[in-house]
Amino acid sequence: GRGMQQLFKRIKLLTNGKYKIPYCSCLFIEDEINCLIDSSPPDEEMIHLENRPIDMIINSHAHTDHCSRNYCFPTAKVLLHPFEHQRVVSGETYLHDYGFNHFPDNPLKDIYLDAVKFHSRAADGELTDGQVISTGNVEIQVMHLPGHTSGHCGFIFPREGFIFTADIHPDLKPFYAMIDSDIDEFIISIEKIRQLNPDILVAGQGSIVIKDKISQRLAAYRDELFLREEKILKLIKAGKHTVEEMAGEAITFEGKFPAPREIFFLHECVMDWKHLQRLERLGKVVAEDNHYYLR
Repeated sequence: GRGMQQLFKRIKLLTNGKYKIPYCSCLFIEDEINCLIDSSPPDEEMIHLENRPIDMIINSHAHTDHCSRNYCFPTAKVLLHPFEHQRVVSGETYLHDYGFNHFPDNPLKDIYLDAVKFHSRAADGELTDGQVISTGNVEIQVMHLPGHTSGHCGFIFPREGFIFTADIHPDLKPFYAMIDSDIDEFIISIEKIRQLNPDILVAGQGSIVIKDKISQRLAAYRDELFLREEKILKLIKAGKHTVEEMAGEAITFEGKFPAPREIFFLHECVMDWKHLQRLERLGKVVAEDNHYYLR
C-alpha cells in the first residue's frame, strides 16, 4: 500500500490506488473534530487509524465498501443521508435493495453479506443537500448526488477547491445496481459536478486524484449511459424481450461477467432494468408482462 498521503493541510488520503471491493479510498481529517469520510480502507491502510480517536464518520452512501468499518469506531457519530439509513442496519434490507428479491434464486444470497463484509451499525445523524459541516478548520459541504444509490452524496471542500465524489468516478464505468438507483438522477448528478468545475476531483476507488480534463472525463462517463441504452434497444430489436435475456449479454460489463458470475449477472439485471425504466419514461419502449418491446 501507499500508506497515508497528505492531500491538503489536515486532510489525508487513505488509499492503495487499486480498485478492490469491498474497500474504498477514504479521507481522514485531523482537526478539532477528527473525521473520516467513508470508512472501509483496506487492512494495510486501516493500521494508520489505530489509536487515533475518530469523532465523526461521514459516509457517502451505505454500500459496504464505503461504510463497513463504521462498527470499529463505536464512539464516532455516523452521518448518512436518510435514504441510506435502513440498509446500514439490516442485512435483509441490504439484500433486498440489491435486487435479490426481484431476481430470485441466486445461489450466493446466503454468503453475500459475509463476502462484502456487512456489519450492522446504525447511523447517528443525517446528511442533507447543501449542509455545511465544520471540523474546526475544514469546511465540508454536502452535495446530494443520487443515481448510483438514492442517498449517494459527494462532499465539496470549498477552501481547498476539491470535491470527493465517492462512486462517481470518471475513469471507471457507471454502476447503478440498486432497486433505488436511477439513471436520470445519475445524469443530473454528473452534470452537477461538471457545473461545479472543481480543480480537483477525488473519487472513492482506484486511482483517484483527478486534476485534468475533469469536465471532458465526466462527459464521457455520462455518455457511457447513452451507449448502453443504444445497446439495449438493439437487443430488443434482435428479439430479446426480458430483463434476464438482455442481461445475459453483459453489456454493462462489456460482454464478459467478472466472477462470481451469479452476483454480476444480478447486478446486470438490475442495471438493464434501470435502463428499461428510463426508456419507458422516454416513450421508446413499452412493457407487457415483464416483456419489453420497441414502441
